[in-house]
Amino acid sequence: MRKLRVSLVFLLAISMFVLQVGCTPTKTQSDNMPSESGTSETDGSDASSEKQTITFWKWIPTEGSQTDDLVAAWEKEYPNIKLDITHVGESEAHFQKLSAALAANEGPSVLALQVGARANQFKDFCEPLRPLAEKKWGSDWENKFLPAALEQCRYSGDDYTVLPGGMTATPVIMYNAAAFEKLGITKAPETMQDVYDAIEKSKRDPNIIPGVAIGAKEGWACRDVFMGIINQIAPGKVYEAADGKSSFTEPEFVEALEIWKNLFDSGFFAEGSLGTALYPDINDNFSLAGTDGRRYYIMMSCGTWHGSGLTKKAVQEGIEKGVRAPEDKLTMGAFTLPAVKEDAQKNMVVTVDVAWGVNNSKPQKEKEAAFEFVAWMAAGHGQEIWSNSLQVLPCAKGVSLEPAMNDMRGEPEKKALEMFQYYVENNAGAREIKYAEISNALNDVLPAVAAGAMTPEEATKQLQAASESVAR
Repeated sequence: MRKLRVSLVFLLAISMFVLQVGCTPTKTQSDNMPSESGTSETDGSDASSEKQTITFWKWIPTEGSQTDDLVAAWEKEYPNIKLDITHVGESEAHFQKLSAALAANEGPSVLALQVGARANQFKDFCEPLRPLAEKKWGSDWENKFLPAALEQCRYSGDDYTVLPGGMTATPVIMYNAAAFEKLGITKAPETMQDVYDAIEKSKRDPNIIPGVAIGAKEGWACRDVFMGIINQIAPGKVYEAADGKSSFTEPEFVEALEIWKNLFDSGFFAEGSLGTALYPDINDNFSLAGTDGRRYYIMMSCGTWHGSGLTKKAVQEGIEKGVRAPEDKLTMGAFTLPAVKEDAQKNMVVTVDVAWGVNNSKPQKEKEAAFEFVAWMAAGHGQEIWSNSLQVLPCAKGVSLEPAMNDMRGEPEKKALEMFQYYVENNAGAREIKYAEISNALNDVLPAVAAGAMTPEEATKQLQAASESVAR
């Protein structure tokens, strides 16, 4: 009995000690926020440190090495901020899920958005980021970023609803360099005639589908090419018209739409393109390069994000997973849409492919931790890691792509990356139209014009009507 009483007294003492420790104030994340370099006063192993959790829903970075590399670096540099990540899938599914959650005053801490219409759609749920950026980086913080990146972020206001995550550019035409070599084509096409010559040579092989594959079933894929065409015909004119400073019915737009239609009529774009989507149809077909027994494309219209498939690591992963042909069947290079008429200049247009916001309904400490992630991904180590995956290209100045360049599979891939980087930094303007009404109208009229269901003149009138409906 005496042993039992002693045991009870001992257990009671232990219980009181645990209770006291549990009531002792701990150092929260806001008291111990990491510095700009990502280091903090503690490595997170101290039992008195309270870990702040932030939630993050995404469609990109993609699953696999892109996300894994980022998470590993974040956990090392920010041990007291736990990332709870949900990969939703494609962007449309992501925005549907986000819309429902935010309307219910829920949703993630970090908001993965897009500049323009999407950021405007969710603006009321976003914390203004200018004050946080000034506090973190100083009054000249805007100098950290490419001007085009911040210009697009300001579509939603000068208080910065979002900060840029990375840049992509279009139009890009990827080509199968291994197939080109077998056809006797030794370099990337530079002129429209070069492309037509490659198409003619490809007709010798019955396994190849002649022409450039374009996912014209979807308006955005058409718009990416058209923005390149109109900026060749009349640089900057499309942005003036979108801002209501000129009209979409002016002759330059009719000419650009006539050129657009001719690309289908002349066989530049592959037969059947109007009923085909880039993902998964064209992308999978191009990547397998006939190894599944089907006829295959050797050129496809896409964007710089396909640079993520040019590295040795990506090539090997794709082959191992069975989603990519071996290197004797598929090596990749890229070129942009050549000049569509005499005296025109080829170009690319750019967009902030993903933009980061902070959910303003969250507690203050969670918002502070969420901004640390946003800053890390926009202009910190996260920006460097993700840019070198080549899913996006840098939106921040001074980010080196040397790691990615050193990992390029071969010369065609290296030249592609050099081209991507040049046009992102020397772009013709924005890839996206900042007004949803005009963007949606372009998505509608471009496939219709290509199919012959609408004349270029009719299309320009529809575009102008959409422009006049915008509340600027």
